[in-house]
Amino acid sequence: MTAALRVGLLGHGWVNRTVWLPRVRSHPRLELAAVHDPEAADVPSAASWSGFWEARPDVVVVGTPNHTHAALASAALERGIPVVVEKPLCLSRTEFDTLAEQARGSGLLVSRAAVRREDVRRLADSTPAGPLTVRASWLRADGVPRPGSWFTGRARAGGGALLDLGWHLADVALGLLGRPRLTSVTARLRVPEGSADSAGERAERGGPYVPGRAAWRGDGVGPGAVDVEVDGTLSAAFEGGARLLLRAAWESEAAVDTTRFAVTGGGEHRELTGTFGFSPNRVAVPALTAWNAHSYRRVVLPDAVGQEYDAQLEAIVAFASGRLDWEAELAESAAVLDLLEAAYRAAGRPLLLPAGTVV
Repeated sequence: MTAALRVGLLGHGWVNRTVWLPRVRSHPRLELAAVHDPEAADVPSAASWSGFWEARPDVVVVGTPNHTHAALASAALERGIPVVVEKPLCLSRTEFDTLAEQARGSGLLVSRAAVRREDVRRLADSTPAGPLTVRASWLRADGVPRPGSWFTGRARAGGGALLDLGWHLADVALGLLGRPRLTSVTARLRVPEGSADSAGERAERGGPYVPGRAAWRGDGVGPGAVDVEVDGTLSAAFEGGARLLLRAAWESEAAVDTTRFAVTGGGEHRELTGTFGFSPNRVAVPALTAWNAHSYRRVVLPDAVGQEYDAQLEAIVAFASGRLDWEAELAESAAVLDLLEAAYRAAGRPLLLPAGTVV
């Protein structure tokens, strides 16, 4: 009988607590080695920093504030332990290259649940010939995550909706385009009125800014500052004529939380509409539509909430077992980081690098 793979979780925030912890505990090939989070001492499996490593995890999953990702991934790699990091892996290509070099001999993976969705795979299988234009959007009706927390503070998050939801959108969209070389990008960020160093588009509303909250996440209801963008757009051009128009918003005009990919090329059109993630405020009938000048076809798709994270967990098992080409996946994540880093720079609000993280 093959020994179970021991998983160590760094962080006990929403993603590790809600997504990974129950999946690790229920998977027949996985065993929870330890959870470490200084602010979650009541977790039965919590360990001290030294105790976490003494628990001998075979693979570490980092689900902590963005500004700590690079340092914590580095700490695992220094010990020769393969590590999986929630997006964003880091906040600059310089950090990325350092981690990629450090990962040789161990392994480094970014959690990429969106590209593992069955509806995304079906869209990719029906992509028309290029050059393509992809319009990608993820619009929440009202769902700023934890206003006043690290998530909405630029110093620790680096960016807002464009980095959070936009990472998933860009990962899928770049795959649909065939990951061509980026040639130019422009971007606009809507940052709430009165936020520190606000730039780009300001919120078009009267009176003090009061963010909507993603109640389904269990977020608090008290007041909190938001100094990252709640709505971001980018327009990118690529070698060979491919184009990407992308919008990611925590609050928008959408009636329900909606994820959409529209792909156009050679007179052919494909559109995937549904809701990524766990929000219960979902598109009622997810569908994949294809049409051209002569035909129209619409296929209704199942909405298996969380299925992409089940698939991602299987990828983690394959990664920790040495059966996943993590270097190829890491190269695809590099393209996502390059696009988003360029977009924030183009918007005049570059991703903030951490001043220093002690681990």
